[in-house]
Amino acid sequence: MALLDVVTAPLRSLLGETEHAVVEHSPLHETAELEDKLDAAATAIHRSADSLEQHIAVLEKLADSLTPLTESVTRLTDQLEPLLEIAKPLGAAERDVGRVEHVFGRHRHHEAPPPPEP
Repeated sequence: MALLDVVTAPLRSLLGETEHAVVEHSPLHETAELEDKLDAAATAIHRSADSLEQHIAVLEKLADSLTPLTESVTRLTDQLEPLLEIAKPLGAAERDVGRVEHVFGRHRHHEAPPPPEP
């Protein structure tokens, strides 16, 4: 028997490889591979669609918040106008105080800095 195994082992190996190659390249095997790829693509499309739905929901919330935000800014602007009217005389007084300080203030002469010591 051992003598026959020496002869038949290479033949069995060759037949096994041939059978394996036929199975890998059979239409059934290729169909299974295509189905796997199609399933992966469908899963990716579903994930993308879910992600897009989430982004759309966020954008809708943002769009809904723009009207109240615009109204708040308009009210704030309306409230600031009287404050600016009140502040105009204060700004003029501040400028006048600056002029008076300039008249009575000391004038400083800028001297050149001493040369650095070696």
